[in-house]
Amino acid sequence: MRKKTILNVLIILLILFTKTLDVSAGEYKLSVFNFVTMDLESSGLGTSVANSLISSLKTDASISILDRKDLETFLNLNDLQQNDQLENVVNIGSRLGLDYIVVGSVAKRGSSITVKCSLIQIDKKKEAYRTSVRAFGEAALTSEITKLGSSLIAVLTKNDPSKTGGVASDTEAKAALTTPPSFQKFPGNKKIILRWQSVPGSAASGYEVYRALNANGPFAMLGQTDRTEYQDQNVESRIDYYYRVRSYDKANRFSEFTPVLSARTDYAPNPPIILKTEGRSKSLLIVWVPSPMKSDDPSRLAGYKVYRSEEEYGSYQEVNKLSLSEVAGNDEGKISYRATALPDGQTYFYRVSSFNEKGVESELCNPIKGTTLPKIASVHVTNHLIREVMLNWTGVQSPFAVAYNIYRSLKKEDGFVRITKMKATEDARCGYSDLQDLLDYTKYYYFITIEDDLGVETSPSPVAEAVTRDIPPQPQNFAVLSGLVKKVELTWDAAKQEEVLGYNLYWSLNKDGQYQLLKKISGRENNRYTDESRGFEPLEDGRTYYYMLTAYNKVDAQSKQATAVATTKAKPKRPENVQGKYESGKVILSWLPSHETDISHYVVYEKTFTGMGKIAQVQKAEYSDPSVNPGKSKIYAVTAVNRSGLESEFSMEINVFVK
Repeated sequence: MRKKTILNVLIILLILFTKTLDVSAGEYKLSVFNFVTMDLESSGLGTSVANSLISSLKTDASISILDRKDLETFLNLNDLQQNDQLENVVNIGSRLGLDYIVVGSVAKRGSSITVKCSLIQIDKKKEAYRTSVRAFGEAALTSEITKLGSSLIAVLTKNDPSKTGGVASDTEAKAALTTPPSFQKFPGNKKIILRWQSVPGSAASGYEVYRALNANGPFAMLGQTDRTEYQDQNVESRIDYYYRVRSYDKANRFSEFTPVLSARTDYAPNPPIILKTEGRSKSLLIVWVPSPMKSDDPSRLAGYKVYRSEEEYGSYQEVNKLSLSEVAGNDEGKISYRATALPDGQTYFYRVSSFNEKGVESELCNPIKGTTLPKIASVHVTNHLIREVMLNWTGVQSPFAVAYNIYRSLKKEDGFVRITKMKATEDARCGYSDLQDLLDYTKYYYFITIEDDLGVETSPSPVAEAVTRDIPPQPQNFAVLSGLVKKVELTWDAAKQEEVLGYNLYWSLNKDGQYQLLKKISGRENNRYTDESRGFEPLEDGRTYYYMLTAYNKVDAQSKQATAVATTKAKPKRPENVQGKYESGKVILSWLPSHETDISHYVVYEKTFTGMGKIAQVQKAEYSDPSVNPGKSKIYAVTAVNRSGLESEFSMEINVFVK
């Protein structure tokens, strides 16, 4: 059986491998992973975005896309998962023989949907291209994904070496390096600051900065840098300078130059000073104060610009421009800005500049680091508890994390409802015991979010699943001892499971009738019970009783019933054919001897005005009564008594006349 399973796996892998290689020369072998959803609102969009993007990419014949089902089969067989971690993506792509894998994320806030996308080049083990799109509403999302697919096609076909037989010309070598985008100037006091964005997905290892005194040149190189900012401090006032920048790689190949920008020095305000950042759920608060240093700039301050980068010395992009009327200040002169809709646990570096009424901008202040609250990385559950699920996780130590929200569902994908809100503490080790209306032997799904002091929650933790314990085991070898006098003895095997706290014993006079609780027996080691009465009345003779026995646990959940039936010992049958006659001055009684083997004796009764009175006890089925008065009649009855002391009903009465 094991060999057959291994053979099946090898066959499936061979099919997958064949499919990935079954493309014509020059085609790109590519796969699209499900996009990661960043919040609750975007739940379900990850798969639909991936499917829409696949449809868009299929319009280009040079791109061969691995079938989604084949991808999922391969991942399941190899215990791999779709995510955007570079090492994982490269591993999967290498094993499948792919050239590229597309990964990304989807975030939704209100009607705004943001899709981030990366093209991972497998052989280079790096990101070849990165971009993002935004749509307002799901109806507009399809159009934006189509545009995204076109962008990816353009990137792939532009960098296709097969179009030149595998050898790039000088022109193509330049085209392989993208011109630095977003080239900007920032005139300052006795300096001119140049900034641009890093070249996405290229092999650029640095940048060259050129300057001229005329728009048409000649240009001379000012210097080289591996950063996306350059300060030209060798300048004079009231002179126009012209700048351009290009990128280069390790092979000393160059991109095209940026468009030429002209700039001259000008008075600029001093940069502000960032005091702190405060990381919360999906947001970062940046707090700064104006520079206390006096500026040579005679113009009035007009506002601030906020820049952000994922690396401290990386490429900073402007994320907001704030006029003085838009910034929130306080009595201490501190100014704050909140960046929202950020990913969980994301670290950013921020820099802020000042600009005056003429639009002249200061230098950027020193960078400061900020990290949003992370989502809970994982939730550990304790399974098979009695109507209880214990959850444990590692919390966050942040003064802005005020609560943990715990959600539960009977489904893995949806239907989650918050069951509790726990106050966050400084203890990193957190736990919760769910006891709310849980059922026996039922699977539950959980995730946890962190809530900040603004009431905003992080994205959900990975879903954890737990199964509650089944009902206690059914009692074994439940047996009864019948034929006892006015009682029934019941026995069973004592349960070995510690969860069993005792037993519930039920009874009924009918097999299919309503059973009533006879006794709640505490202690799993107790394994016998004698049933002798119903209230103050003993059990009836010759009566059949039906029993059910269950085991119970600490929440009184009961096992399946064990059943048994017993009958108490019956009374002897009454004597039959009692005869009587008067002879020789006495009454002689006789009757048929009982066929029952345990009859001990017979009792003879005479009827008086007060009822039947016992007059004799005999061993044989006959009796002579000498105490008679002539001219009178006597009424007699006889009973049988067995060795257990049970006495039968009265026989038929017999009336004997004494002459």
